[in-house]
Amino acid sequence: MTANWFEAKVKYVKVNEDGREKKVNEAYLVDAMSYTEAESRIMNEMESVITGDYYISALKKSNVTEVVPSEDENDDRWYKAKVAIIDADEVSGKEKSSFQYYLVAASDFRKALENLERSLSTFVVPYEVASLADTTFMDVYPYFGNEEVPDNLKPLGAGEADAAESTGEDGE
Repeated sequence: MTANWFEAKVKYVKVNEDGREKKVNEAYLVDAMSYTEAESRIMNEMESVITGDYYISALKKSNVTEVVPSEDENDDRWYKAKVAIIDADEVSGKEKSSFQYYLVAASDFRKALENLERSLSTFVVPYEVASLADTTFMDVYPYFGNEEVPDNLKPLGAGEADAAESTGEDGE
């Protein structure tokens, strides 16, 4: 299953180290199946981080297709990479490129490129890193599958899911 990434901007009042209050609008990336789920997930995440009032000032579908995390605790920034996947047209023989966007955790540009190259090392098709840029994302919240299912919904069992697919039913 592929991830559906949403960019959420959260506006709230932050208290600086010197005790002064400042209005901030921070960006986060969240994996969700819909806008509604993305809003719900970002609100749940923010409740544990922010004390006081906050609101989601923007929520949009992201063009990020893959997130490359890092185990290094110093890799606390997020960089966005545009990767050209190079393919040859079988009919004309010309090369054509399709682009994918990666979000890479790293401490600086050099480390971001290293982490990206390590992630892409399993590619069997030629590729080229077209661009690498710093982002304003404060954090990324991937979907782990252990979130609670609401009481009014129940997951399909393996047999039910197969039967629904073969009959074209959507489980409703």
